[in-house]
Amino acid sequence: VLVLNSGSSSIKYQLVDPAAGTAVVSGLVEQIGEPGGSVADHAAGLHSIHRRLTESGVDLAAVCAVGHRVVHGGSRFFAPTLITDEVVAEVERLAEMAPLHNPANAIGMKVARADFPDVPHVAVFDTSFFHSLPAAAAHYAIDKDVAAEYGVRRYGFHGTSHQYVAGEVAEFLGRDLAELHTIVLHLGNGASASAVRGGVAVETSMGLTPLEGLVMGTRCGDIDAGVLFHLNRTAGLDIEQRDELLNRRSGLKGLSG
Repeated sequence: VLVLNSGSSSIKYQLVDPAAGTAVVSGLVEQIGEPGGSVADHAAGLHSIHRRLTESGVDLAAVCAVGHRVVHGGSRFFAPTLITDEVVAEVERLAEMAPLHNPANAIGMKVARADFPDVPHVAVFDTSFFHSLPAAAAHYAIDKDVAAEYGVRRYGFHGTSHQYVAGEVAEFLGRDLAELHTIVLHLGNGASASAVRGGVAVETSMGLTPLEGLVMGTRCGDIDAGVLFHLNRTAGLDIEQRDELLNRRSGLKGLSG
């Protein structure tokens, strides 16, 4: 099974033997589209992975499925999902709530489906683990009708990581996962925290989008919503400029320059 994580600035891949639980081949394409990077865009990066696998002597005809990590599944996707054209279109639509990630995820699906057209492709969503958050954790204190109509809630992200780490903690301690209360930290260019009770997520630092919560590489994390109004009124920044500022020019990059 070929597993792809077509992320915001890199693509990670592994060819996994499910029976043995081992990675046959793994690799990383990073700094995509950046000065000094090896590839111009995600499509080129994905094609380069196909070449790398071929050059490493892998029998690509033996690949029986391709798995894709997708960041935002909205309220519709909360289980592993067989990828169709409709699913790709919905992942692209949800890019408004995950602008750094879902576009890259969708490109990964398109290119991989073209490279491996005769096998099933399955999406696993970062938001799935947090789909069952209790209402007190999932709801924002805004007009409930507006929230319901426009899908405004806390979705949570990095769910595959939080779920995996919680399980590994239980195994390491030799304890039953159902008995444990665990705080999990996912720390990378994107960063988040969660509370997991008995293997079930009950709180998370991320929200409607992967922008909320901890300070990250280029994302601001928690910020007074009034800052957005202030920057519009005093600096004249439009929606796209504010989106760019908070997602790509903030966090550690913004603090350090």
